[in-house]
Amino acid sequence: MTSSAGNSATQFEAMLRAMRASFLAELPERCDRLEQAVLALEGGQAAESAYEDLFRNVHSLKGTGGTFGLQIITTICHQFESFLADSHSRYTQAFGSGALAYVDLLRQVGDLAAATAGMDFSPIEAALERLRTTLLRSRRPVLIAEPSATMRSLYQQSLADLPLQISLVDNGIAALDRLLHQPFDLLIVARELGALNGTALVAALRESHCKNRGIPVILVSSSREAIPEHLRIDHFIQRGRDLVNTLPARAMAALGQP
Repeated sequence: MTSSAGNSATQFEAMLRAMRASFLAELPERCDRLEQAVLALEGGQAAESAYEDLFRNVHSLKGTGGTFGLQIITTICHQFESFLADSHSRYTQAFGSGALAYVDLLRQVGDLAAATAGMDFSPIEAALERLRTTLLRSRRPVLIAEPSATMRSLYQQSLADLPLQISLVDNGIAALDRLLHQPFDLLIVARELGALNGTALVAALRESHCKNRGIPVILVSSSREAIPEHLRIDHFIQRGRDLVNTLPARAMAALGQP
């Protein structure tokens, strides 16, 4: 039985490697399509549906990259989506230059992943951070970790008018992965997360050596259980009807803005 389980695991890993290789082989063509859509929008040759197709393709690439363990693709596409949302209906030369810069980073990931076993993406991460500060400088990056799709939607609606770049995850492991690889200015986290609960996530973050270890944290919970002081939680919000009204002011206060 052990041998059978081992064989199944080996077969699954081989299948996953083959699917990942297929994804990387298709990545240049997918980047070509993104580039063509950007150039069409910049040149005024495309209808509004072209923007929607571009956004949808970036979103699809984001999910597929994460599936195959290429978190850097997910990170690039998250930021690309924010840039597209900010640029909606303003398809100038600056839009084209910015969008093509993201496409170029995706190409670099594909080249590096196909050619290197170790895959050190730190130069690409540094380039992505430079893009963020240049193109999205007015938006502060915020990560929201919340298991409920309904609550995630409410958070987004509540914070929509603030100068924030919002990223959403639905479990603690995904949140920790994002926090270890992508800079954020604020974490809003539900205590009742799956895989890794909110307090465990914050504890892991505080003990890490990543650039986000000291960022402010807003903890949301239906429980009034005491919060360990070493977690350095900046704000606590009771989960309930008043959360949506309370969150914007707490978020801006945590970011040091009135």
